[in-house]
Amino acid sequence: MLNTRTWIADRLYRVFTYQKVDRVPDVEFGYWPQTIRRWLNEGLPAGLESERNCMFSAKVDAHFGFDVGDWAGIPVNTGMNPCFEETILERRGAAVVMRDSSGVVAQRYLNDADESSIPHYLRFPVETPDDWREMKQRYRLDDPVRSISAYAIEEIRGAMKTGKAVSVWFCGFYGQLRNWMGMENLSIAFYEYPEMIHDMVEHWAELCARPIDSLPPDIRIDMVNWWEDMASKNGPLVGPRMFREFIQPGYHRVMQAARKRGCALGMVDCDGNPHDIVANWMEEGVNIMFPLEVEAGVDPYAWRREFGPELRLKGGIAKEPLVRGGRAIDRELERIRPLLESGGYIPHLDHLVPPDIPYRNYCEYLEKKRKLIGKL
Repeated sequence: MLNTRTWIADRLYRVFTYQKVDRVPDVEFGYWPQTIRRWLNEGLPAGLESERNCMFSAKVDAHFGFDVGDWAGIPVNTGMNPCFEETILERRGAAVVMRDSSGVVAQRYLNDADESSIPHYLRFPVETPDDWREMKQRYRLDDPVRSISAYAIEEIRGAMKTGKAVSVWFCGFYGQLRNWMGMENLSIAFYEYPEMIHDMVEHWAELCARPIDSLPPDIRIDMVNWWEDMASKNGPLVGPRMFREFIQPGYHRVMQAARKRGCALGMVDCDGNPHDIVANWMEEGVNIMFPLEVEAGVDPYAWRREFGPELRLKGGIAKEPLVRGGRAIDRELERIRPLLESGGYIPHLDHLVPPDIPYRNYCEYLEKKRKLIGKL
């Protein structure tokens, strides 16, 4: 029988379930490593030099004083086993062509050099159904690494007793298939190998859902976190019809398993402008969208009018005003004030902090945002 607790301390959970809360959480969403390097010359303490290559740094977050969520995580292992052996295939100046542990061959910079960028992908491990049959053996459903330990279960039980919310994190279905195939190969495979795509989605859904099904009956799930990044400023990389046919059955399988354990929230991290598939996600209980990229054309007010309060929102503060500072920051925060007051919304920058934002301006933004949300 599920735990019947009615009180969860975490502010994010209470905001997104429209419960009474003192204020929204003070959170942000990471930094470009180049930003950290710039800020080390502009006032960020030298003691944070070790974080110069980090996108998501707990130490830098602690320096700024962000809130820490009151959550317990379920340690589901959906990873590849065994992984590929990392191999350098060719050296090209400061860059190398290498096969990484996921089987992807790409040209990339070593040691995260200042000139580093998104890798230039050359080949992915899955191109045909034969490749998928081989890859599938690295993600066996009966692999003992998929089991959740008794120790972890007891840790979750203890956290639940203290009022912590419980979450689980998964790579989304398009995102995982793209990891295996690359965007171009995947786009073609929807048409050339539809049976393979269905099998890939079904297999990934079982990898995610079966550990949930196996949990003792008293373990509750409050939120499922998804990473997708399946949109650009021109819209999603898969339209709503294709999403419904190929991708949505996977979301349905996993979210249904979570809902049986009391899950009220599903949050998806999707860059760009995924507007056209928001309704598909919401049908399956994925009801929090972030980071709401303003430059990609996301209008959170329009989304709220279209989808109503059932759609929760997180992010949505444009980065460009922080480049200018001063009144530009004031105007941007005033722009999101009515949305904040309507509830079901947590404001933060609409993606990682880029290196054209000065340290002084970022500190100014945080001070003004904290005044707006009532964090004294």
